[in-house]
Amino acid sequence: GAVLRRVPHGVWFVSYEWSKNTLTDVATARGITTSTDTIPLTCGAFAASVAWAVGYPADIIKTRIQAPSAVTAGAPPPSIVATARTLLAESNYNWMHAFYRGFGLKLLRAVPMNALGFVVYERAKTYIEMTWP
Repeated sequence: GAVLRRVPHGVWFVSYEWSKNTLTDVATARGITTSTDTIPLTCGAFAASVAWAVGYPADIIKTRIQAPSAVTAGAPPPSIVATARTLLAESNYNWMHAFYRGFGLKLLRAVPMNALGFVVYERAKTYIEMTWP
């Protein structure tokens, strides 16, 4: 279960770098000048959306397994597969409802936070590169 929750971190960085390189190349090819923070803001928002789209089902399953109602006294917690099946059954086998309930609220927090986080990351990286070449 813990391994499944680590996959989005790789997706997060890969999608950020891919989108940053793509937007930079497109802007350069078209002669578009952007502010220093435009591309990191945009790409950070994109990266958060992609990473959470990949990782949200694992987070839903983990939360359900850890919920006190999922574990009866003395019994082992339910497996990942059993929990996924239960979620699907409870949603009448609508996988979007089972695994993406609350996704919009998650993005409402994650998108701005990650957009700003990557601006800070790029500024810090630039400062360090200029200070310690």
